Amino acid sequence: MPDHAFQVSTPTVALRTSAEAASVTSGGLPRCEALGPIVDRQLAACRRNATSLSVIVIRLDGIESIEPQYRHAIENELLYAAWNRLRGHLRATDLSVRVGATEFAAILSDAAQAAASIVEARLIESLTQPYGIGALEITISAHAGAAVYPQAGTTGEALAGAARQARDLATSRPPVVSGEIACAPIQDPR
Repeated sequence: MPDHAFQVSTPTVALRTSAEAASVTSGGLPRCEALGPIVDRQLAACRRNATSLSVIVIRLDGIESIEPQYRHAIENELLYAAWNRLRGHLRATDLSVRVGATEFAAILSDAAQAAASIVEARLIESLTQPYGIGALEITISAHAGAAVYPQAGTTGEALAGAARQARDLATSRPPVVSGEIACAPIQDPR
């Protein structure tokens, strides 16, 4: 791969409270949080209002395949761009959470399975579009899984686990196109 010139910039994040400041890394990304307790807090409102709740867990793949000489310098910028894309597809009533180094979650309030499937597909489509980082164009893949309250579980841990299990199932099947929600190609019976 030829040498490319690029400049890494640190995004500016406006924080409203000291609690928000403590939850953001120096590069502007949120710190990783445990998903179960956050979902539990949202479930309390769902129970009061008799509404559904969907949890989508997304893992970004392919970052490790970036040439080592570029990876460290651009990884945070790439993750920050992915984080912004994720947040851009959510409603103001939804939550976005960073739950791992390359893993994010979306908690959709008042969203049943059909809505979760639509959002999941849109997130995958957006997150797998090429990222322009400096002079580099980087394409990554993503896998997602969704779980809906109360069908998939009644606690935050159960819903987080069910969403991860669905994501892992999608990951285990070869995607038709890298980054799409995994679906096995149709086999010719001949």
